[in-house]
Formats: sequence, C-alpha cells, structure tokens
Amino acid sequence: MIVPDPEVITVYGRRLRIVINGPDSSRRYNAVVTVLDSGRLLTRSPVRGRSPADVRDRALEVMYTLLGIERLHEQITAVAREMAPGAIVEITEDAQAIHADLSGGWELTAPLAVARDLVTDPGTDFAALRAQIEGHFHTHLRRFEQ
Repeated sequence: MIVPDPEVITVYGRRLRIVINGPDSSRRYNAVVTVLDSGRLLTRSPVRGRSPADVRDRALEVMYTLLGIERLHEQITAVAREMAPGAIVEITEDAQAIHADLSGGWELTAPLAVARDLVTDPGTDFAALRAQIEGHFHTHLRRFEQ
C-alpha cells in the first residue's frame, strides 16, 4: 500500500520526491527518496520507520545529511578549482566531522575539518561556510615543488 500521494520537497535547492509505502508484514513503513533532476535514488535502501510521520521525518534527516555532505564537497571542490588548479579533492568522514585534503601537486598543511552537525543542519549558512573554506585554503594551501 502506498500511503498518501508522493511528496515533493526542496532541500538545498534540489527537488526530491518521497514515496511512502506500508505498512509491511512487520508493521513498518518505508520511504523511497528520488532526486528529481537526475532520477537517481538518494539511498541504496529505503528509509524505514514505525509510522508515515516517523518515516517522513527520518527521510528528511537523511536528505539533509546526504545533500549537506554533497553540497560541502561541491563547495570544497569549487574552492580547490579556483585556488589550486588541477588538485584532487579527497573527502573522508567520521562520526564527528567531514575531512578534506588535496593531492595532485597540492596539499593543505592542515586538513580541512568541518563538524558533521554543521554540515547536516538545515539552518547552516553555506555562504559563510564557503568563506571559512576559502580562509582555510588561504592559510594552509601549498604547492609541491616540481
């Protein structure tokens, strides 16, 4: 059974469709989230919850988390393209932060670390975050001697 009509939500300028199905045999609901401009599924497996409202809330949390990390990666890549042409951006993450470093003839003398909570917070000012990224690059960017 599909619970109400699919809902279209905009997160960080991207339009996504949430389709909620359920309940299944274990009385759980699941939500499938599709990025509308590309048609790709946001997650490999559906988001699950105990009720339609619960699964919708969980799906929103997943959307802000994954798209926030994607947006951060895009911003770091854009700054690297401007300030370190040809650099390769390497993103890693742990429970506390998203980390970025460079290779390809460039390095950051101190890797960039952005708190995961900041990246996934719907209220984050990404323009201010970009300014922080640029400041970090200005301070720590170094080109390897050839």
